[in-house]
Amino acid sequence: MTQITLRHGIFLPPFHPMEENPTACLDRDIELMVWLDRLGFHEAWIGEHHSAGFETISSPEIFIAIAAERTKSVWAPGSSHCPTTIR
Repeated sequence: MTQITLRHGIFLPPFHPMEENPTACLDRDIELMVWLDRLGFHEAWIGEHHSAGFETISSPEIFIAIAAERTKSVWAPGSSHCPTTIR
């Protein structure tokens, strides 16, 4: 029987409550990326939204660069319009 390796991923939409501090929200999202790395996730897709106050990741490339510095194995292809690869 052929064994199939299951890979895990996440799509991280930057939705946060309007009353929360945007810096704290971004810090929490980065912390989530670190936990996903520790849990063995293989990829994370980062949403890009900057049209509303509760969507705080206006540049996924910068967010991915920060996450890449703090993780070892999570692959972040980037937003849907700009597929960048960070390993």
